[in-house]
Amino acid sequence: MSTGLTTWNQNLAEVSEIYPFVGTEMILAIAAIASWIIWHLIQIKMENKLIAEEDAMYQDKDKLNAARHLANAESISEVAKAHAEGY
Repeated sequence: MSTGLTTWNQNLAEVSEIYPFVGTEMILAIAAIASWIIWHLIQIKMENKLIAEEDAMYQDKDKLNAARHLANAESISEVAKAHAEGY
């Protein structure tokens, strides 16, 4: 893409466009804002789905208690013993 200028040594008040796509600034700004809003909506939908999945996973009290029990283990042998006990 070229500006069509061969030298800057001229009356710059007579120079018209010096960059490509002149006049499309508003359209491009609207497209950018729209895509930004759409991205946020998609992101919110995905995060809500993830939160719902995590909530469903932690509704099972037995699994939650088993995870707490394993988190309190101080050694590998305690973890193995907890697994053997069915946690």
